[in-house]
Amino acid sequence: MDELSEEDERKFQEIVRQLESSAGKPCNHCQNCLQSTDILYSNALGFKDFPRCLDCLCHGLKRERQELLEQLMQHIQRRPCIRKAYEVSCSKLNNNIAKPQSFPNVEKPPASEPGFDSLWDAGDLGCGDLVLLLKGKLKSLAGGAILKVVATDPGAPEDIPAWCNMTRHKLVYFKHPQYFIQAKE
Repeated sequence: MDELSEEDERKFQEIVRQLESSAGKPCNHCQNCLQSTDILYSNALGFKDFPRCLDCLCHGLKRERQELLEQLMQHIQRRPCIRKAYEVSCSKLNNNIAKPQSFPNVEKPPASEPGFDSLWDAGDLGCGDLVLLLKGKLKSLAGGAILKVVATDPGAPEDIPAWCNMTRHKLVYFKHPQYFIQAKE
């Protein structure tokens, strides 16, 4: 992670405190359990004191999920304090919480790797760049086609399943660093 300025470090510490105090609490609108990313998205949109889940943010702002998510990820990438908080959050989820079966759009792995229609080597791209480029790769495929992604970033086992769940693409199989994603219809 890059070195933060004194001001950004102060903001980062404030965001981390908010994440620690709010993660797992209910959304202020629908009462579903908040994830750390929901809190970061709420913070970025000015709902710091009343965090909402991504679905409620989309509904309240009358925005399509993918469009809002892309704009939020761009915002996160431009703000060093939020970007660092996002990276730390992804890392903690990867180490402590995330299990592939916890995402509804992730199937139980088949006995062997599935076939695929296209291959993309994402290398060690981090979560923001990874998911933004992944969107373009899947958009270029026909619905139902399978993209094999090779992603070596340590956050990929959390980022890719979460992103597939949010965007309704289906992660049909993964064993880090290989991910097989079926483009939504």
